Amino acid sequence: MNTAKQLIILTILLLSFTAKGQQQDGSVFERRISIYQTDQSLDFVLEQISWQANVFFSYDASILNPTQKVSIAAQNKSLYTILNQLFDASQYRFSELQNQIIITRKTDEKVVSVKQDSVPVKYFFLSGKLIESRKDRSIPFASVSIQKKPIGTISNTDGEFLLKVHPSYIRDTIIISCMGYEQKLLPANQLLDEDLFILEPASIKIKEVKVTAVTPEKLLRNMRENYSKNYTPSTKLMTAFYRETVKQDKNYISVSEAVMEVLKAPYIGTTRGDLVRLLKGRKSRDVQPFKWLNFKLMGGPFTITELDAVKTVETFINPEYEYAYSYQISDVIRYENQPVYVVKFEPKTNDFYPPFEGEMYVHRETFALVHASYHLNKIGLKQAEEVMIKKKPRKVKARPTYVYYQVNYRQYQGKWHLASAKASVKFKVRSKRDKLNSTFHSISDLLITNIEPTDLKRFNKDERFNRNDIFVEVLGTYDQKFWENYNIIKPNESLRNAFKESLFN
Repeated sequence: MNTAKQLIILTILLLSFTAKGQQQDGSVFERRISIYQTDQSLDFVLEQISWQANVFFSYDASILNPTQKVSIAAQNKSLYTILNQLFDASQYRFSELQNQIIITRKTDEKVVSVKQDSVPVKYFFLSGKLIESRKDRSIPFASVSIQKKPIGTISNTDGEFLLKVHPSYIRDTIIISCMGYEQKLLPANQLLDEDLFILEPASIKIKEVKVTAVTPEKLLRNMRENYSKNYTPSTKLMTAFYRETVKQDKNYISVSEAVMEVLKAPYIGTTRGDLVRLLKGRKSRDVQPFKWLNFKLMGGPFTITELDAVKTVETFINPEYEYAYSYQISDVIRYENQPVYVVKFEPKTNDFYPPFEGEMYVHRETFALVHASYHLNKIGLKQAEEVMIKKKPRKVKARPTYVYYQVNYRQYQGKWHLASAKASVKFKVRSKRDKLNSTFHSISDLLITNIEPTDLKRFNKDERFNRNDIFVEVLGTYDQKFWENYNIIKPNESLRNAFKESLFN
């Protein structure tokens, strides 16, 4: 590279470092522009792109001919897509350094004077909204993941999702799955150019399967006998996102969220429980102790991992409690493109706790539990009042009115792993003295965003989040670059409105 060109690159680099507020959260390659040029020089086209996308280009003039005539037509397309239309991606490499895009040949050994390992990797932030084709309504709680990799997220209640992927995965395949809809497979880079993703309703019923061919008792027996085949015998290190919200009637009074690591104990050969440690977290400001009663949220960062019904052997799959439940195979459907039996269950007796009723999805081929949703019945809610409410002031009436749990599993490398969990608890609180008659609703969401093998046996004692720790008391303050490249559940509109009202510090 000649000296003059080096000076130009150095100047541009300095400008890009001092430019304030220009860098988006994700990669600059996500920025969208519209450009229509015919038979124009390459340097002129790059100048137009630079102006629109607010980026700068640098390259060695010996590898590109700036006077070469090119044509480009793109409407609201990502910078990634446009550059791949202008250049042969098999020959050229595009790397970014803040607002700087450096173009090099892939065959060049020495591509730039800046050491590549000293440049932070900018992830691609793939976002969009999932809607149903027929009714044009949003699709919540759909799985959005990278094919054959344990990396993913879910859509929020508004159908919106945000998936952060390493640049090396941008040409991989994204899988979008949701019960009742056809599975959708897309190149990851296509998500850079689209905002709406339409899912087609699926024919859920698998008509050729006779549900009566398998009894519930045999299905449960097969599920238990295949534990060692379906679930991992080794410890895994999971990265997870956790959010806990509390609403008083229709208003948020507390929002807490964190990225954490879960040291997932083996499913087979041990009774050792899972361990949790927080990596970073934040909370809504001015969180006050709950004035009217102190109740246990059945979904803190530690306890929500216990919603893994397979690991904890919840009562409805525990052989010791099989006598206490009534089971019925009600259907065979497709769940995330997998054929599953739908097993409904309800308690036959009330002499045990907790008496859940709900349904399980059991994989038709492997007999693995892939989904369970369950809640306390009326008798269970009455029993829960003593268990869940630790203390309350005099002349205050409080009772749980709704306790609901959900857990999902995902297959990776031939084994099924915890994918997500939800706990939803409602309390009715009344106090004449305080003129209070409100419903308090706590929702806790856990999302596993990555899974890795590990030799770790335990976390240090001072790192662990324990059962008795109060989640909001261990969280830090707001950080502008808080989530970095961690995958999260995108906040829905009501949460975003809360953010605008300076909910966070």
